Amino acid sequence: MKKALPFIGFLILVIPIILGIYGYLWYNSAITQPNGESTEEVEFEIVSGQGVEEIADNLAAAGLLENPSAFVLYNKLNPELSSGIQAGYFDIAPSNSIEEILVILQKARTQEDIKVSIPEGLRYDEIAEILATEFSKVEGGFFSKTEFLSIVENPDSSPFNEPTAGYLNSYKPQGENLEGFLYPDTYFFDMHATSIEVIEKMINTLFQDRLTSEDLSAISSSDYSLYEILNIAAMLERETFTDEEKPVVADIIYKRLEEGVDGVNLLQIDATLLYIEKDWKADAFSLKNSDSPYNTYRFVGLPPTPIANPGIASIQAAIYPEANDYFYYIHDNDGVIHYAKTLSEHNQNVAKYL
Repeated sequence: MKKALPFIGFLILVIPIILGIYGYLWYNSAITQPNGESTEEVEFEIVSGQGVEEIADNLAAAGLLENPSAFVLYNKLNPELSSGIQAGYFDIAPSNSIEEILVILQKARTQEDIKVSIPEGLRYDEIAEILATEFSKVEGGFFSKTEFLSIVENPDSSPFNEPTAGYLNSYKPQGENLEGFLYPDTYFFDMHATSIEVIEKMINTLFQDRLTSEDLSAISSSDYSLYEILNIAAMLERETFTDEEKPVVADIIYKRLEEGVDGVNLLQIDATLLYIEKDWKADAFSLKNSDSPYNTYRFVGLPPTPIANPGIASIQAAIYPEANDYFYYIHDNDGVIHYAKTLSEHNQNVAKYL
């Protein structure tokens, strides 16, 4: 009996640890794994006054939630998110995880709202086309593509409300258009939203929801303005295929700006040539003799304005570049990037991969 006591004591100590580890693994898997396979979004409604348990049951009934108890527990452990759940309509896919669902539930829309998805790396004229297409599906809307373009191209004379006017006064050079400031995201616009209200929402999303105080502080402490950061981020958006390569290419851009290549501070970025043509599929090689100030093969430094509207991954890569020894890069025909330290190595990569 005496020999059994230490063993029993051992079990008393070990079993709670094992259960704790199992519980942690179960919880972590439950909140991070997709609830299903389908990526097709389903409209889900939360009625004012509904509690977390009822919301969980309704999500499960709609086929959007596999484990209601994990959803309830996640809400209890994250009261700042749980308290932000709004009443209204949401678009949720079975492939969303519990973590993703709770983020989605922070921003409700009305059933009449217009959903518009703006991809990263588009010019403002391309964004105008998408907005015009989506708003044209609703009768009686106030959005005007002509007015949108006029405001974007002449923002200094446009009557923006605060805080939009404050952001532009602080960060946009006088006389420049809004290229770079129209944050790409999925938006729900009121069906009667005006062009200026659409623009304000996009700009405010950038400064209020995406850029953090730490990001702004890092920019303030750097040698570059926020406008220059957006300029670099826009090139990253068009020049890279993955988020992993963005900080590396960002450092290459900074080295070319500050140290130069063979004594010349030319960026030599093809995407700026394509901006000249307003055609991302144009032949960049045929444009290398252009007199446009966007020709970074002829003119040193940054292009006059951002060439597109970048997402947060590109912006943060421009703020926090990854130091490296490379000066050159190319993408092969499969989109895989290859770096080089010298022009000789770069030419070898071109011969090998292109």
